[in-house]
Amino acid sequence: MPLQPGIPGSAPGAHCVLVGSERVDWGDVPEDVRRAVEALTGPFRAAATASAGLNAQLAATLDVPGGKMFVNGMRRAHRSTFTLANEARVAPSVLGISPRLLHHGTAGSWEYLLFEHVDGQHADLLPRSPDLDPLAVMLRGLLGVVQHDTAASAPVEERWARFGGDLDLDLLAGDRLVHSDLNAGNILIGTGGAVLVDWALPARGASWLNVGFLLASLIGEGSTPAEAERWAQRTFPEWSAAGTTAVDTFVAALARRRAEQAADCPELRRASRQRQALLAQQWLRFRAGT
Repeated sequence: MPLQPGIPGSAPGAHCVLVGSERVDWGDVPEDVRRAVEALTGPFRAAATASAGLNAQLAATLDVPGGKMFVNGMRRAHRSTFTLANEARVAPSVLGISPRLLHHGTAGSWEYLLFEHVDGQHADLLPRSPDLDPLAVMLRGLLGVVQHDTAASAPVEERWARFGGDLDLDLLAGDRLVHSDLNAGNILIGTGGAVLVDWALPARGASWLNVGFLLASLIGEGSTPAEAERWAQRTFPEWSAAGTTAVDTFVAALARRRAEQAADCPELRRASRQRQALLAQQWLRFRAGT
């Protein structure tokens, strides 16, 4: 059976739900799911469960005839299954930026995605890291993505409406595809450059928002807000062109979002969410000059 990209069904809207704590190993996946995948790939020789990521119950690299492939999936009844459809819908628009989707299917009570495997290490986002150069190349490619299946992406100004209040969130609006979780765990650095994974919760907005989400991660890895923004100004004309008011609005909304996440997140992630909230406040104070 040949491997063919497939995008069945539609993606209902829902809120982000962490499922990483429910992760299962390949050997514990129902047999009918393993048979369906092996019908596409050939018999697997070994499987390694991914340590990173929180958006799938199954996330594993399969050693199969001809090389390796990556599979992720979850039970169809799970409240976060819509994220698989999101990834499948976005995949055609991010070829060369993200791994190629080979198949989107269902088997028994499960839904799964099969991707080409990318050899690489998670990005080093420390200040002056050599990974920043290939990361900038990848991100410039993402900033150029004009068209995508908008059924997968909620407008940022709508998704963040509850954080608006006195903020004009229309300053964040746009038609560009936005990866709203640009952390080191979702960026792989290999011989071919940087690759972006995990399109579970894409958004739609101004292209420079991708730079903003990356800067939040750079600040989280040790850059000061001033250092992170100087790098962005040197590297991405879109960031400088965004305008002070728009960037201030983004950082203020991000700080409110991070505060909510820190307050509401499961115990498993509370410490990291609290740290992210503090760093977002630090960035906001820098923007305010205090």
